Amino acid sequence: MKLSIKLFCLILLTVAGLRTDALAQSNELIRKYTESINAGIPVEIEGDLIHSTNLLPEFYFENQFQRVWTRNLQSSFLEIIKTANRHGLNPADYHYRVLDSLYKDPVESQSTSAELLFTDAFLMYASHFLNGKLNPEEVEGEWQAVRREGNAKSFLKQCLVEGDFERQFEQLEPESQSYRGLVESLVKYREIRKAGGWSVLEAGETLKPGMTGARVEALKKRLMVEGYFNLELEANNEYTPQLAEAVKSFQQHHGLEVDGNVGKQTLAMLNVPVQEKIAKIKANLERFRWINKDLGSHYVLVNIADYTMKVFKDDTLSYQQTVVVGKPYRKTPVFSDTMTYFVLNPYWTVPPTILFNDVLPEVKKNVGYLQTKNMKVLRGNEEVSAESVDWNSLSRSNFPYTIRQDPGPANALGAVKFMFPNKYNIYIHDTPSRELFNRPDRAFSSGCVRLNKPLNFVNYLLNDLPEWNEEKIQEVLKSGKDKTIMLKKPLNVHILYLTAWYDENGLQFRNDVYQRDAAVIDALEEGAPGME
Repeated sequence: MKLSIKLFCLILLTVAGLRTDALAQSNELIRKYTESINAGIPVEIEGDLIHSTNLLPEFYFENQFQRVWTRNLQSSFLEIIKTANRHGLNPADYHYRVLDSLYKDPVESQSTSAELLFTDAFLMYASHFLNGKLNPEEVEGEWQAVRREGNAKSFLKQCLVEGDFERQFEQLEPESQSYRGLVESLVKYREIRKAGGWSVLEAGETLKPGMTGARVEALKKRLMVEGYFNLELEANNEYTPQLAEAVKSFQQHHGLEVDGNVGKQTLAMLNVPVQEKIAKIKANLERFRWINKDLGSHYVLVNIADYTMKVFKDDTLSYQQTVVVGKPYRKTPVFSDTMTYFVLNPYWTVPPTILFNDVLPEVKKNVGYLQTKNMKVLRGNEEVSAESVDWNSLSRSNFPYTIRQDPGPANALGAVKFMFPNKYNIYIHDTPSRELFNRPDRAFSSGCVRLNKPLNFVNYLLNDLPEWNEEKIQEVLKSGKDKTIMLKKPLNVHILYLTAWYDENGLQFRNDVYQRDAAVIDALEEGAPGME
């Protein structure tokens, strides 16, 4: 039967009217949900809690409660969150199971439930790349390094305009070689775990070149699993020079003493289970998501867990050396600031923590302690005789003096200090305690960062100070008088804590000297994701 043009048009108008009514009802339902979420009422949709309690209502208020998720956009975003585990994140945190089920039903995929859950998942996932899933100050204490910044709601609007979700999300990822390398390493170590991981090596005497036996054979198999040794070339039980080189490579990649022997520390690191290494990689992927993309064109990066200071210029490593950092009970804080000058022959004003925990108890026992340390007592700008002070009456709440150490060979800051004034009273400096740099673990300071070769760093900085040279620096040092030298171009300083990263030498692991990994790992495993 043929329809008349008039009847056909009437049917079209009726269908269009029904569709308009359905959309209007959907928009009204979005409004009701949005208002409840905005009022602080916990809202569950399809059994999943809505987490974007600020950004989601803002988005729909600004969008007049209009729907935005077409099936094409849903398909594209589902592919993105399906691979969240590549970044150490869990797709389940982003409603993946429910969204996948809704999408498979063409009708349900256009429901209000799907609309709101897709928006919530998008805002969460984007936020975790823009700001990190966790708040670093909650899981690592006082964490004040430069943070990544961005607004997931603005990013959603941008993606809706651009349309290419995959490309947009790729641009959110940290751009560093370390992050990309950790993502690839996570895949590798998951494959190792799937294949059964590695066997625990038996304890015993230190394994060295020239030895033979079952423990040596087991060592070769263990190193083969991580790719440090090719067992096909040496399928025997001899500790050969080739095996020693493989051990050295393992030690270098784990911050151990590089001697080619398997002693207690190397054995302990070899016996770390593959699951722990996977968890460490995931924790440090999260740390990289906390860090601002732009660290500066010329910056200093101190990695506390690696005991190193590296200087980067135009994204290229231009200088590095080893450092000593704070003891586990006097941790070097994680923060960013700007180095503006350095001081030759510095005085050392004893900071409060050291003053009341270390110096004052010693002075109360023997006032001569100050003289042996070349320290002076000041009240304001006036020097006070140490013998005239009633030390036993003084305490943290009652101490009207300043203790200052004069420049000299015994000065705690050595010949030079590099200043980036900050609330922690932390700086980079020389030290008279040279012997500590011979140790692989170097957490011995009271919080400041001590340089192994500070005058080499001075010479590096002289590249931007043509009016100074090594000869003039030595003249000032010999004079014994303090001298401040301003930098023409300030340097950004970033003091970070990374226990796994990827660099030009490959994947690196370090000992968790401040025992911070566990809190990050546990928080990442929690089901309810955080939001900025």
